[in-house]
Amino acid sequence: MPVVALLEGWYASIARSGEAFRLTPNEWKVLVSVVNSTTVSRVSEQAKLPYSTVIDVMRRLSGNGLGIHFIPYFDLAGLRKVFALIEGAPISGYPLYTTNVYRLIGRGFFTGVLGLVPDYLVNEFFASLPREPVATVVGDEYRHWAPTGRLTRYVAAHGIVVPAYDQLEDVLYASRGPVTRREKKWVDWVDVLIVYFKMKYAFTKLSDVYSLAKSVFGTAPPSRQLMSYHYRTHVSPLWSYNGVSFRIDRHLAPERVYVLRGNASKVAARTLIEAPFFFEALVNEESSVLLAQTPCYMSPLVYRVLAETRVDLPYGELLVAESWSFEWLTSDAVKHYRDHNEWLHPSVSVRMLPPDAK
Repeated sequence: MPVVALLEGWYASIARSGEAFRLTPNEWKVLVSVVNSTTVSRVSEQAKLPYSTVIDVMRRLSGNGLGIHFIPYFDLAGLRKVFALIEGAPISGYPLYTTNVYRLIGRGFFTGVLGLVPDYLVNEFFASLPREPVATVVGDEYRHWAPTGRLTRYVAAHGIVVPAYDQLEDVLYASRGPVTRREKKWVDWVDVLIVYFKMKYAFTKLSDVYSLAKSVFGTAPPSRQLMSYHYRTHVSPLWSYNGVSFRIDRHLAPERVYVLRGNASKVAARTLIEAPFFFEALVNEESSVLLAQTPCYMSPLVYRVLAETRVDLPYGELLVAESWSFEWLTSDAVKHYRDHNEWLHPSVSVRMLPPDAK
């Protein structure tokens, strides 16, 4: 395939360009091993590296802005990742459960809103937005990039991560299956606390959750014994794998949002999320959303997948001009869930953008 030969001939140029995810061989071994590990000790075993080396690598990567996240089966927990696209520039207030707001430029000017919402409050979340969305996507399935992605390759000679093409046809074919729907399990406030902090860092210790619960949410934490019980019996079955997040220079490669429409949008989303620089995918049978930061050398893969699946990009390739992040939960939301075993309505709490964002 000519595209592969071209990429292989340009590895050195990619490595020098600044548009590359740079890693040493040990760093790559650690990242591959974190995907299916629930403890740092397990990472050490899988990577065949000393425990102290793994700790040093993780600290170094964290200092460079790389994150390792516990990825739960959100549907089992009664949660949905959702996305709303609104015409016009961002305005100040967004409902509880909003995690990200994006100023977007595509076939017009738009605002993107990403949220993690209790499944029975999804409609209320969309209704609480400052303007009616022109498009919404509810992620019946959620996927996060992992270094084990079948369209991901580490080139040790140059220390870079690049897209791989040799399994593309297999990945496209395997991505055609239906969206799996799992029966929801009950999670209580102790489970929510553990998941919240492990989504931030997959190897957060329960002893740290104990102290963080009070400092972050101002609530008396459950006992460590109770958290240990909940982790073993409730949280562990929710765990899917650990995802990895990173960013390169945004001036060289702007972040992008792809809103896909059509029967094969799930195929395109499931396929592309296996390649580096695609970070999150919200997958639905009729529409999907991808969050990415694709350098120019990713374009052959992107457009080949879009052409193969014949999906529609009704709003164009949306460039992220500016973005803002929010904590998923507030102290009030956690305390309400603890006391009433139900989630707060999204309109109860408003997330405000900074004044200069308007």
